[in-house]
Formats: sequence, C-alpha cells, structure tokens
Amino acid sequence: MIQPKAIHLHRHILHLPPRKPIQHILSELQIRTSLPRFNQLHALFITSGLFRGALPATRLLKCATDASNHPLAQLIFAQIQSPDAFSYNALIKALALSPHPLISLCFYRGMLRRGLSPNEYTFCFLLDCCARGLALLEGRQVHAHVGKRGLAAALFAGTSLVHMYGDCGAPADARRAFDEMPQRSGVSWAAVVDACVGCGEPAGALRLFREMRGAGVQPNNAALVGALCACAEIGDSAAGRAVHAHVVVRGLELNVTLGTSLVDMYSKSGAIDSATAVFLLMPVTSVASWNCLIHGTAINGQGDKAVSLFEKMKHKTDVRPNKVTFLSVLHACSHSGLVEEGVKFFAEMSSRMYNIVPSIEHYGCMVDLYARSGRLDDAMGLVKAMPMKPDIGIWGSLIVSCRNHGYRDMETPLAAQILKLAPDDTCGYLFLADAFAKERRWEDVIGVRKMMREMDVRKVAGSSSIAKWF
Repeated sequence: MIQPKAIHLHRHILHLPPRKPIQHILSELQIRTSLPRFNQLHALFITSGLFRGALPATRLLKCATDASNHPLAQLIFAQIQSPDAFSYNALIKALALSPHPLISLCFYRGMLRRGLSPNEYTFCFLLDCCARGLALLEGRQVHAHVGKRGLAAALFAGTSLVHMYGDCGAPADARRAFDEMPQRSGVSWAAVVDACVGCGEPAGALRLFREMRGAGVQPNNAALVGALCACAEIGDSAAGRAVHAHVVVRGLELNVTLGTSLVDMYSKSGAIDSATAVFLLMPVTSVASWNCLIHGTAINGQGDKAVSLFEKMKHKTDVRPNKVTFLSVLHACSHSGLVEEGVKFFAEMSSRMYNIVPSIEHYGCMVDLYARSGRLDDAMGLVKAMPMKPDIGIWGSLIVSCRNHGYRDMETPLAAQILKLAPDDTCGYLFLADAFAKERRWEDVIGVRKMMREMDVRKVAGSSSIAKWF
C-alpha cells in the first residue's frame, strides 16, 4: 500500500510548474534514502516519463549504487533509454562491490557496442571488478584495452593496474605496471608495496618501501601498514622499529589500522612489552587490535597474560570476542597448561552469550590442550565427539601425547590414521617410522623408508629469512 505521504508528495509534484518537478525529485533523491521512499520516487520516474531524460535517470541510478543496492541499480539501468558513459561508469563501480563483480564486463562490452568511449574511470572501476573477482585473465584483457586507449600512463589507471595484479597474485606484473608509470603518487607506491606483501614477498615490499623513502615520497597510512606487515612476516623488529619511528616523528595518529599493525609486528617479533605499550596508546581499539595482542602474548609463552587480557576484553562494551579471539586464548591455554581455563572458554564460545560454532581449529586447540596435559582419554573423547573429521594436526597432537606420556602402543595406529588422511604428507611417514623404531620393528622402519622413496616423499628442510634495514 502506498503511504499517505507518498500520495501527498505525488499530488504536490503534479501541481508544480513544468520545470520544477525534476528539481524537486532530484532534491528528494538526495535527502530521502530509505528503500520504501526510494521505491516511491522510482515509480514516479516511470509514471511521469522522467526516464527519458539522461540526467534524472542517471541521478536515480547513482542513488541506487550509493546505497549498494546492486539488483535495483541493474534494474534502473535497464530502464534508461540512452545510457551515457557516466551511467555505465556508475553501474560498473557499483558492481565492483557486488557478489558477482565480473558481470561488469558484460556491461562494458555493451558500452563499446553503443559506440561510447570508456574513460580512465571506466577502466579503474573495471580493474577493481577484476581484482575483487580474482580474474587475472580478464584483468590482462582490460589492461590491453587500457593500452589501446592510450591510458596506460594515466596515474589512476596505472595505480588500478598495480592493485589488480597484486590482488590476483601476480607481483611481477604489478611491479612491471608500476615501473611503466611516468608519474607515481603515494597511493601508487602503497599499492605496489601491498602487492608484494599479499603475494608472499615481504623482503621485496621492504625494498620498495625504502625506494619510496629515497624518492622523497611520504608514505601514507596504507604504505606504512604494508611495510609493518612485511616486517611482521620476516620477524624484523629493527625494520619495524624504524617504521614506528617514522610514525612518531611525523606525529601520525595511531588509528585502528596503523596501531593494530604495530601491535602485530611487535608481537610476531617477540617484543610483547612494546606491543602492549602501543596498544595502550591507541585512542580507539578494535576486535582485531585485541586479537593481535592476545595472540602475541600466547605465541610468546605468556598464557596467563593472554587469559587476563581476554577477561578484560569480555568486560568492554565497544568490542566483542569473535572466533579468532577464542582461538587465540585457547592456544594460550594449551601452551601454558591452563586446562580448566581452556575448558571454560571452549564452553563459553558456544553459549547463548557468544553463539560461536567451534571450527576444527578450535577443536584442535582443545585436543592439544588435553594431550599436552596427559589427559589422553579426554582428548580421544573429544575427537570422537567432533562434528567433523580430525585433520593431521589433531592426530599429530595425539601421537606426541602418547609419546610423552607413555602410551606407546597407540602411536602406530594413530600414525596410520595420518597416512590414510594425507598419503603425500611427510609427517605420517616420519611418525610411523619412529613408532616402529621404538618397538624395535626394524624391518617395518625400512619398509616405511622404502615407501617414502617410492612415493617421492621428502622431508622439507626448515628455513629462515633475514632482512637488513638500511
């Protein structure tokens, strides 16, 4: 049923002078954003014939895209008789945030069929769609169109290319697109740094960050966060402290993103005191900030502190523990022998207060908690009660527990479970060979080693990475 106010508005508009209705409706689009009123105005566009005008129709389309109502935006676009380049750009931009961003390529082809010329913004939005859809092949095709239109040297298009290649896991292409840019902004530098970090090349990200500083470009928030993420991946606290010093010297505010990145970097570098100091200086903290600090204290052997932080977090009104928070505190309990606390927290997460369904990672922490404390019966009982099949990590925890607490008769069948679950994984073979060796079953040990050779299974050597800040 149409609301009385809508009827009144309709009657009022019909009695306005000829040129007034359009201006009145356009102003209504700017101030009335609720969906029911938007639908009323949309109906008025149809009944009054305002869709014949490009400006009003495009304004209505933009209003729908700003509200992230992608199905409605496509419906409105289909009703525009002669869409222009601005209309296409508005729709493609909206589709970048939709669940199916690659649909935008169909509208781009329609744009070309109409003889409309795409501009730099068209390609920026298209590349964003390809990035969100992880569509590297389509992204390369759009890149070719960018070059054909002579826009490869444009700042925004070039930066979008770097973003797209980085998000699609092609760091070499991202660097090539960056190197071909005649002009580079702070956003461009941040994009290529982020591309290296996202593609598992933290050392390259730090080199680019140093190049950026050497070129006299002030790193923006995104570049600083990218550099800190790279430091965290490598565990380079010296480089991380240098980035932190830059933040302090410039007097930058410790916003949630930057502050959380510093907490994460210091935590992963083993500097928990520094991580805590940064956390306390942050004017606003988020769930991610708390998770980073709790996880950092957990992995650095300070389980009691992690539990204390978790208890403080539960009493905060502006943050609420999520599944990552519980995973971190369960990890802390497991590695610190806090069995009763871990059992309590595991029960809390599925309670009415939090209503979080435990994942296999949460179950893995609990099995490890029981196994480390020698409560193998409880660990096996939890494995049997799990709603999903146990993974290699869970079976491995049980084997280590058997080995440490004298249940050697169970090692062999547990190792066999790992082999059954992942025949290409080294762990199962090594566990099984070790179990046979302890039972002095030397022929079986030789058989396992022979099987490894036949399956071409090799033990992967560990490695460490050292980055120098200069």
